[in-house]
Amino acid sequence: MLEDRTDHTSAFREPNAFALSRKVFASTGLNLIEVSGQDAAKLLQGQLTCNINDLSASQASIAGFCNAKGRVISTLLVVKSLASFYLILPADLLDTVLKKLRMYVLRADAKLHDQTGNMHILGISGLSPEFDAPTDNFAIGQIPLTTVKLPGAWRHLLLGTSDQINEFTGLLRSRYAFESGSLDEWRYQDISTALPWFDISQSEQHIPQMLGIDQLGGISFSKGCYTGQEIVARSHYLGKVKRALFIAECPQSSNGVINGCKVLDSISQQSMGCVLTNAAWAGINRALLVLQIVDGLPKNLILDDDYRTPIAIISDQ
Repeated sequence: MLEDRTDHTSAFREPNAFALSRKVFASTGLNLIEVSGQDAAKLLQGQLTCNINDLSASQASIAGFCNAKGRVISTLLVVKSLASFYLILPADLLDTVLKKLRMYVLRADAKLHDQTGNMHILGISGLSPEFDAPTDNFAIGQIPLTTVKLPGAWRHLLLGTSDQINEFTGLLRSRYAFESGSLDEWRYQDISTALPWFDISQSEQHIPQMLGIDQLGGISFSKGCYTGQEIVARSHYLGKVKRALFIAECPQSSNGVINGCKVLDSISQQSMGCVLTNAAWAGINRALLVLQIVDGLPKNLILDDDYRTPIAIISDQ
């Protein structure tokens, strides 16, 4: 049984779990690495924050892939298949993760494959229970494609070949009137449910707890050693995590928001943290911020940009 699968995203769920429009998202900003071989599980158990042995054909997990200092190189969604594991991650970090994971293969019977051209990742919103879709966070179903429930609002990722995806997408559009959604909207919904995807500008900058990976059930504190484990465990047991993840909003503007931009206290001009990731949709720029929590929830925040753009927290992890 997976550790701590409590839904910590209830504070920012949609008022109605099925309130999202029925949409198909051909682009999600995510790519896929397949890890195969007899030692695939052993390799991943020694590198990722989640407990690989807890995964099954019906349960995936989010995880962090850390460096030796406990800083997250990339967040991953780990899905177990019949003969291998799928690592779903931001497209911007695929080459980096492949290169760094291959350093740990050595003589192990494990192979890493970039499956970008073979396996496609489809985003779906509004896939109601009539499709027999999984309902629990990170649960896996087959309808008939591999389907993973994302936290919070009623959204799923579907994995399949190009032909399988095209056939299923055609069915959704013709029979159930699903519309097409944009990448910006999908990323906006990811941020709204505090899924901590980020690009290379934020790689190796934060420990997993700062990204809320523990709140999403993606850190095992009992499975044993993995790269960065000492720092992650020490931060947990000694209560030394001084930053946390927040969902924030600011008006959409032509200048946009830069990932990694500093966030300041507008009164003291003190740096309070940074923008992890952001997406603009429907006139609103929504962002995930990694902010100091030493003196309670931060207020009166602005971005350290040319416009000193005000940014307001709307929810925290």
